[in-house]
Amino acid sequence: MFEKARQALQSILTRFETCDIPEVIAYSTFSIPNIPSASWPLLNRILMVIAGTQNARGFRQWMELGRHVQKGSNAFTILAPRFVKKESENAEDEKRILTGLLAVSVLLTGSQQ
Repeated sequence: MFEKARQALQSILTRFETCDIPEVIAYSTFSIPNIPSASWPLLNRILMVIAGTQNARGFRQWMELGRHVQKGSNAFTILAPRFVKKESENAEDEKRILTGLLAVSVLLTGSQQ
């Protein structure tokens, strides 16, 4: 898990070293509306553009569109928040606490039926 997160962040650092980051940030800042990745944090949108796409989704999100993910499809890693539920004395006051980030794979494309 840590290796995937490290590789994802290293891809951003490499873009800074090659002075290729302005174009990536421009594409990730002004994302396509009405797609799941439009609500992602800027870091994850930058990772998506570096991976070579402006529309990436998780497996289930492609299925909801009626698309099937083909075996061997390309994926890349984003960093998703990890929440833990903390119960209090009052069961109605359950809180979610951010405990860190998880490396999550998302897919570049899904083929239509």
